[in-house]
Amino acid sequence: MHTLTGVYAMNALPEKERAEFERHLPHCPSCAQEVAELQATASALGVAVEAAPPAHLRAQVLAGMTATRQLPPQPAAPAAPVLALPTRNRVRTSVLAAAASVLIAVVVGVQGVQDRRELGALRQSAAGYSQVSELLSAPDAKLLNDAGSTGGSATVVMSPSRSKAVFLANGLPSLPSDRAYQLWVVGPGGPRSAGLLRDEPVVADHLADALAFALTVEPSGGSPAPTTTPVLAISVA
Repeated sequence: MHTLTGVYAMNALPEKERAEFERHLPHCPSCAQEVAELQATASALGVAVEAAPPAHLRAQVLAGMTATRQLPPQPAAPAAPVLALPTRNRVRTSVLAAAASVLIAVVVGVQGVQDRRELGALRQSAAGYSQVSELLSAPDAKLLNDAGSTGGSATVVMSPSRSKAVFLANGLPSLPSDRAYQLWVVGPGGPRSAGLLRDEPVVADHLADALAFALTVEPSGGSPAPTTTPVLAISVA
């Protein structure tokens, strides 16, 4: 019963198991506390950012469900014994990881994610999870997005009060090995580099005077100042 707190908090238990768990709950203070915490977290995530999804998103998600395998293939045999977390901790970790996956999927899905490999890379980024979760919990959190001039799109998850933003890109054209995408924070004094766009989201801070975010194509090691016309620009205002 102790392992069912997460799925119960998400209203995902079959009726019979739900009834059994509810009979158990009044007699288990630790389960009651964990359910309350998970339900509060789910409620906070649900209202962290209010944005009307595009009309095509529902059809896209439903179509994706039919083509996405829900369970991984069973391995022939384990290569070696694996140390496991205690059952309760393992279930709690799985629930939190699932919540992070939902966050990333919602943020990027608002634009219409087409490339599952890019979403997979985001799912592997613990830094991306924590930063996006942190910013979405801010009372002034906002989502800014725009399409690139050469293809692809990007979203900025930003909190002015925390002076921080996470830049997420999707579907940008591939570049030669000697070139890279570089993100710039544009302020009254001009652009300053926020870093190169690699496999993980780019985190930018010190944004008190930020007016826009711009993405340019630069040499693979980066440039001290933009050398090309931005392929994508997102205004903060």
